[in-house]
Amino acid sequence: MCISKIASVIVTWNKLHDVCSVIEDIANLELHNIALDIYLVDNASTDSTQSYIEQHYPQVKVLQTGSNLGGSGGFSYGLEIVSQLEYDFFWLLDNDVRLDTLALLPLVETLQNYPEVGLVGSQIRKLDEPNTIQEVGSFINSKKAHLTTNFGNSSITSVEEILAGKPYVSVDACAAASLLVRREIVQQIGVFENYFLHFDDVEWCLRAKQASWVVASNPASIVWHKSPDFKIRPWISYYDERNLCYCWQKHRPNLILKRVFVSLPRLIYYAATGRYFLAQISIRGFQDFVKGVRGKMLEPLYTESSLEEIIMASSTAMVQSTIYKDSEQNSIFKSLEAEQKLTVWFPPNTLLSRLCLWLVACFWKPVDVAIVTYRYPEFYALNLAKHVYFFTGSGYVPASFNPIVLMKEISQTILQMWEVYWQISKFKFSEIPQAISNKLFPLVSIAICTADRHIFLKKALNSLEFINYKKIEVIIIDASSTTETSEMLCTLSSQISCKFKYFKSEPRNISYSRNIGIKLASGSIIAFFDDDAIPPGEWIDKLLITYSVYGDKCAAVGGTVRDLTRPGYPLQFRRGISSVLGETIPIRAADAANYNQPNGFWYNGLMGTNSSYRKDLLEKINCYDEFFDYFLDETDVCLRLIQAGYDIHYADVVVDHYPQPSHNRIDQKHLTCWYSIAKNTTYFALKHGFKVVPFPILVTRLTFLLIYRCLLRILRLKFTHNLPYLILINYIQQAFQGIRVGWAAGMTLHKVNFNRQAC
Repeated sequence: MCISKIASVIVTWNKLHDVCSVIEDIANLELHNIALDIYLVDNASTDSTQSYIEQHYPQVKVLQTGSNLGGSGGFSYGLEIVSQLEYDFFWLLDNDVRLDTLALLPLVETLQNYPEVGLVGSQIRKLDEPNTIQEVGSFINSKKAHLTTNFGNSSITSVEEILAGKPYVSVDACAAASLLVRREIVQQIGVFENYFLHFDDVEWCLRAKQASWVVASNPASIVWHKSPDFKIRPWISYYDERNLCYCWQKHRPNLILKRVFVSLPRLIYYAATGRYFLAQISIRGFQDFVKGVRGKMLEPLYTESSLEEIIMASSTAMVQSTIYKDSEQNSIFKSLEAEQKLTVWFPPNTLLSRLCLWLVACFWKPVDVAIVTYRYPEFYALNLAKHVYFFTGSGYVPASFNPIVLMKEISQTILQMWEVYWQISKFKFSEIPQAISNKLFPLVSIAICTADRHIFLKKALNSLEFINYKKIEVIIIDASSTTETSEMLCTLSSQISCKFKYFKSEPRNISYSRNIGIKLASGSIIAFFDDDAIPPGEWIDKLLITYSVYGDKCAAVGGTVRDLTRPGYPLQFRRGISSVLGETIPIRAADAANYNQPNGFWYNGLMGTNSSYRKDLLEKINCYDEFFDYFLDETDVCLRLIQAGYDIHYADVVVDHYPQPSHNRIDQKHLTCWYSIAKNTTYFALKHGFKVVPFPILVTRLTFLLIYRCLLRILRLKFTHNLPYLILINYIQQAFQGIRVGWAAGMTLHKVNFNRQAC
């Protein structure tokens, strides 16, 4: 078996003990047909890291940068060197992780078995809470303009449950705490941006996705990492906000202003609770983004005092209990107590006593100094002391709780954030990063067919304002009997940013209308949804990602449809399939198999409410068959695409549907289009099943299908809607008429084909 050559790249700065633990864990890994070399990138540590490692771990190759380049610079430095050597994969590791013995093997197997995956990360658990998952990759959260960790803060879950039948979890980003990457990735997209710390790995993963690679996480690979919840580092917020803005600027420009906006309440809260220094850290991050500052922060963000400096002779202090978890601070406190320079004061236990003491403290302070943690302070203590300090993990920052000072800090925070918002709003961000080709970020034409439902169409068009992907055009094909729709569009055109094309259609034929939309489309991808549906903001993003994953053979992508008119919002469609006879299974499991075999009996299908196609391939198969005026229209298209050698795939995105009355239905259960349903069912079975299924079997299965799909559903209306018998008889007559027309058209189709073959 082929041996995989891997270079492990670890970046460190003054963490000798942690680095040694990682190296020991690597030595205990189970390596099957893996040749692993370790490269330690030392950012000029002052704790003798290089000499110690070279003396005690001669197998480790130390790369000395000569200065503190941060995680970003360190990983880039290491990747630039190892990418010139003969390795298949590179394994990026944080210097403070602990590794399971099988941490590497599942990652290697993922890259070996799935060529579409470019980077694969581990399941990261919290080192301080070993039974809690920190993340299994993460996803972009457009609402908060941030990231949402997958399985974040959840209890340990089985690998099988996390995978849910899939070989890996497809995500937007994986942390470089443990990330295996192909050599080709570095050669194709380069190394990390100069962020110094944080979100460099996120940007790198997004860059890889834009280059059509899948970013995955394999939960079978487990590492433990010190969670941000246990890292007391207020200054890290500077890098979080600044680098996140740089990341969005490059990949999601529409999220930058949203990030500023959603951050404002949090920063006001910090200022209102005396933690103005904490608000200033984030504000400085935004300000330096506006200035274009990258790399390491230019100057300290706040001034800290030592414990000895804030404790006067014989001080009485109230200390938040969590501070004693810091071993260094704990020893200092004990030393001061032993020297009788400090007397620790404990508040009363009962609620009534605390309340009385708090009221008394408004006039007389029982405590000289209150020391609380900056992240989760005990606000009760803040009114009891003459002086209040926030512990930052490395020192103490004073706070003032004078109402006038607090109001000033709140006002200053709002003013500074408004200035940042205004400055960023003047930036002229490209909607699509320049480095991305038109193939990866194409123009998408969204086609909506409508008829006499202008009120719902307006709601659908307004929902497109919230679509994250902005390189779109909207095409409206209107088969209305009145001018209300066109009049509404004239009014709406000045109120929304979406530019649309309009076409007035005469026949009420969904296939004819969609063919018009295809002809009018300028985009290489054409997406359809109904005028009584609402797509989510990430709709187009998720569709395009699926196209990029499956490549040129992918002809169409659709997603799930949810019915909002029924209790519990049940699914109306998910990963549906259809047979060559028109039998359909609309809802299947999320991990159900794909049916993309050109000569198969069952085929992947889409629902028009959430579907998209490559325009060139639709034109290649002559678009929609206009015999299907309603029902089975997109099913016929999908089947013909697969028969032509292309694939239909599903995206993990849900469109909300609230079916409204139309010329085809009074409500979702009371259909009035039985002629079309029977006609199209019969025609579809003959068109696609005639040469696949023996004729007697075709007729038998078609008969049962028509009884179930038409006759039984018509009779059910008598009990569900109490319809008069005359209407029921009319519906049955429509169905029989549709069967006759569909049969004649289907048989004529094959007669024409036979005549052509004879010629």
